[in-house]
Amino acid sequence: MIQALVNGIWKSFDEKDLQPGTNSFKMNSGLYETFRTKNFKPVLLKQHLDRLFQSAEKINLKIMYSKTEIEKMIKIVINNFHEKNQRARVIVFKDILVVYTTALDLDIQIYDGVDTLTVSYERNTPDIKTTDYKGCLDAYKKANKKSCFEAILLDRNNYILEGSRSNVFWVISNSLFTRKDNVLPGITRKTIIEHSPIPIHYGKLKIFDINRVDELFLTNSGSGIIPVRKVDSMIINNSSPGPITFKLLELFNLWSKKSFK
Repeated sequence: MIQALVNGIWKSFDEKDLQPGTNSFKMNSGLYETFRTKNFKPVLLKQHLDRLFQSAEKINLKIMYSKTEIEKMIKIVINNFHEKNQRARVIVFKDILVVYTTALDLDIQIYDGVDTLTVSYERNTPDIKTTDYKGCLDAYKKANKKSCFEAILLDRNNYILEGSRSNVFWVISNSLFTRKDNVLPGITRKTIIEHSPIPIHYGKLKIFDINRVDELFLTNSGSGIIPVRKVDSMIINNSSPGPITFKLLELFNLWSKKSFK
């Protein structure tokens, strides 16, 4: 069972009941944010709360608490948990706000490179992190059954969109690219775009052109930057993280530390 703060009151839940996309999750008309902690300190929390409120405005969802009040709840939940490195989540829907956390359980071997599987799926509202997550969760489960770290989503024309729980960057001839639209404005993605010493170019990449790619990596709030060594059966950079990916990995660790409160 998981202990969660629901409108500031502790309640117990089965973990699957708090996972958007599962059949037992009953809050499909809301929003959520997921972020990690390091040594009990939330990483990039301001950015996550800003996105939460911006998304709520887009769908006319009134959040009954201020950012300051939510931050206080988050810190109570984080400090109540036994693990210092956590995956924390805020779920918001009409008149209810849920905050809970679990162990991060990060496998550091992912930074040597991960395998991915492509799945044809387009989210209805890619610019908003909604609790309508079933399609992405199904794609992730499909990849997971094939021992892959992530599902890379393709549109109807076989262009890469994003991961089921991540954004996608790629490198061609020392130039760094990511998609501009029809993807979630991820917090790690935004941090890289704002701070990268390597200029970011917006572009589109067809899965059939993956052999042109020198490096490819994923970004999400739990794991940061994750090098990709294989997409379906296609090997990236001899299955090794490339120099640009490696450089950004180092830098992101520094940028995230500056966000601690």
